[in-house]
Amino acid sequence: MQLIDALSSALPVIVAALPYVCYGFLALLFLSGIIRMALIARATVALKVHVQSLRSVDYRRFQDSDHVMPVSLVLPGVRETESLKEQVENLLQLDFKQYEVIVVANSANTTAWNSLQQSYSLIPFHQPFKKTLQASEVLAVYRSAKDVRLVVLDVKDTNIAGALNAGVNVSSYPIIAPVYPGFRLTKDALLKMIYAFVSDSACVFMGSFPRIGTATEGEDQKPMPMLAQHQYLERLRLMYTNRSGYQTYGLYLPLSKSFATFLKTALVEAGGFSNRAKSETADLLMRMHAHQRKEKRTYCARLLPDAVCYQLPEKTMRGVCLRLRSGLREMRDTVRHNRSAARLLGGAAYTRLAEHVWPVVEFLGVIVVVASAALSAVPVLFAVFYLLLGILLGGVQSVLATLLEEYAFQRQTDTGLLLGRYVLSILAQIGFRVRMTLVRVFS
Repeated sequence: MQLIDALSSALPVIVAALPYVCYGFLALLFLSGIIRMALIARATVALKVHVQSLRSVDYRRFQDSDHVMPVSLVLPGVRETESLKEQVENLLQLDFKQYEVIVVANSANTTAWNSLQQSYSLIPFHQPFKKTLQASEVLAVYRSAKDVRLVVLDVKDTNIAGALNAGVNVSSYPIIAPVYPGFRLTKDALLKMIYAFVSDSACVFMGSFPRIGTATEGEDQKPMPMLAQHQYLERLRLMYTNRSGYQTYGLYLPLSKSFATFLKTALVEAGGFSNRAKSETADLLMRMHAHQRKEKRTYCARLLPDAVCYQLPEKTMRGVCLRLRSGLREMRDTVRHNRSAARLLGGAAYTRLAEHVWPVVEFLGVIVVVASAALSAVPVLFAVFYLLLGILLGGVQSVLATLLEEYAFQRQTDTGLLLGRYVLSILAQIGFRVRMTLVRVFS
């Protein structure tokens, strides 16, 4: 009863203070919009320089030169219960002179294993290898009778880090490239990644930012389902507004299970992939940063902006929310286990601000402004203006990100589809983006 009386007496004071709080949230909304527009402008300048630098690149000539470095692609499929044929076919069709595909699978998952056995005629092969990293026990090594580049390892557990380390142990080449199930690479993915890798002698890691798509570049591009297009537009907005955060690492932490390349010697020195990590790639990259700095070496970890990797879209909204929630938890787990390295890298604070703190501020701003209008602390028109301004700023950011992607990489030449995506970018602010913000707030 006393609590109710205290609240009743404090209510006039709270109502009197609410207009100032609302004006503060409005100022923050303007400020965030300006900052994100500036980040998109910065990304535009950087991409313009990148695209101009590629105009003189002859990838065919590079592939025939002595500078090209062979690559070991490692696919950790130990938890896959469905067919792996489509993924392996995608990896074997890459336009690159010398590489191998190492699939680490568990023969207990009969569907996945049989898809490999029947499609590629696996035969047992005695292949000695050094157990450099702590890895899953390899029960048998198989080679494909149809394609000599394919190596399949049969392991008995379902640990992703152990599977990746097993692939590294068996690998023959100096560049290691993990490829997770659910991702597809363009045919020129390795060419672009390795060219960028060898262009800088100090490079130990090259990451990528996967787009959302059902077809890779060069295939028949059909309109994606509505939910898939929402995911595609949201991914572009994240890419171009959060660039200053993830470019410091060489990887976008909430989306760390993507296509990347490691210098094998640096990977081994850092201890390989860790069983304790929820995100194996991000955790290893952070430990590589720490190790290289401890040894006082000149090094760099870069992120390739080109569209070389695509993540298959989720088919349900629940799947989209689970994927986002999982990525945010992996980011927090990675930073928590590598605090010292995260403090040394300037993008850690911004990434956390953009992915966790600011969504909370956005959510509180909407709640406070709407409640203030309901209590007549601010005019209803103010609340309407605040909500419309948030929708407009978010829509403009998504449209600019889509325009920038088209300008830089000419992903989509169908004018009708592009116009449809521009309209969808604005409509998504009152539906899809609201759900994504709520997931970030309550993850």
